[in-house]
Amino acid sequence: MASVDQTLTDVIGRHPCAYPDRTQALHQVLVVLGAGYEWRDGEVIRRFDSEGINCLRVHGMFKVSAHEAERLSEPGEAIFREGRDGTCSAEHLRSRAVELARTPGPLRQDPYPASPLAPVFNVPSDAAADWTAAAREIAEAVIPLWANPSAYELALEFSYTAEQRAYVHGQRSRALALLEERFGPELLVGGAG
Repeated sequence: MASVDQTLTDVIGRHPCAYPDRTQALHQVLVVLGAGYEWRDGEVIRRFDSEGINCLRVHGMFKVSAHEAERLSEPGEAIFREGRDGTCSAEHLRSRAVELARTPGPLRQDPYPASPLAPVFNVPSDAAADWTAAAREIAEAVIPLWANPSAYELALEFSYTAEQRAYVHGQRSRALALLEERFGPELLVGGAG
């Protein structure tokens, strides 16, 4: 089993360009549904072995050939170095993963939609203290963002049918009720309004 810091170090070390700090990694592990993490014996673990899988594999899949780079450069398209050689623009962070796993930062994107199935909403009563604290930490970061969605999220929601909006609102209400049950109503004060 792994502590929160060990798990986040692994996440940041494998994908520093996507998860460059504690907050981003916690969001991926505890909030994003289908990210491959689950509660087991009071800790959050990966459901499958991911040895050797890191962002370099993804960058490598999307690098362009010399011919494509030349063709795209003609009309003035800029091709970043990682697009040409498959490197990671955040490679310098990979060696700092231990430090970054302990360094909170702002959530760089809208939070994943509140889903009662995500690990943050299902903290078991036997959860290790560090995992309980981590769940509370990321919940405190995302609740205000769910309560006050960005213009993008509002525009997206506006495009939904009435039934889809009702479903999203129901999911959010159920998810927040789970957080309130686990952490108490004070967590929602100022965020869930």
